[in-house]
Amino acid sequence: MKKCILILFVLMAFAVACKAQGVQPFSLYVGGAVSVPTSPDGFKETYKTGYHGSIGAGYKFAPNFQLVGKAEYHQFAYDFESESGIDGGENKLLMFGADGRFSLNVPAFPVKPFIFGGAGIANIKFSEFSGSNTSLVTSMNEYIPEDQNKLYFNVGGGGEFKMSPALSFFIQGRYVNVKTEGDAYVFIPVTLGIKFF
Repeated sequence: MKKCILILFVLMAFAVACKAQGVQPFSLYVGGAVSVPTSPDGFKETYKTGYHGSIGAGYKFAPNFQLVGKAEYHQFAYDFESESGIDGGENKLLMFGADGRFSLNVPAFPVKPFIFGGAGIANIKFSEFSGSNTSLVTSMNEYIPEDQNKLYFNVGGGGEFKMSPALSFFIQGRYVNVKTEGDAYVFIPVTLGIKFF
C-alpha cells in the first residue's frame, strides 16, 4: 500500500509539472465504493456485497480518449448466515490492468458522460477461517483454494463533473468478468472518485 501511495505522489508531482508548462496529457484517478457479486450462484450466494479501492493514471492520446493504467483491490466477506463461532474466509482480488476511456462531448451539459473497457490480471486469494467452532473451522479450511492469477475484462460507463480546472468528481459502474476455473466470477463495482487534471 505504501508503494501505491508513493507512486501516486510521484505521478501527481509529474502532472503538476506538466500543467505548469501548459501541457496536460496526464490524469490521476482515485476512487472506491461497493462491489456486488452477481455470478455464478456459488459466488453470489457465498459472499456478501464487498468493497473496493482503486488508483489509476491516464494518458491522453486524443482530446476525448485516454489510456488509463490502474491498480485496484476488492474484498468480499463470507456470508455465514446463521452460523456462529466462525469468521474469516474473505475473498480478495488484487487487480492490475488498463482501460481505454472515451469521453462523450455533450455541449452545455454539466456532467460529461464517458464509456470505457479494458483487461488485465487478477490475483485471487482466500483468507483462512477462524473462530471458536473449531470443528467447522478445520473442515472449511480444508476446502480453501490456492491463490490464482487469472485474466479479467471489464466494460462500463459513468459521468464526470468538473469542480475546478484541475479537479473533477466522477461516478461509474462496470461489469467485471474474471476468468476463473469453471464458471467466471462476475461482479459489478460502483465507484465514486476524484480525477486530478
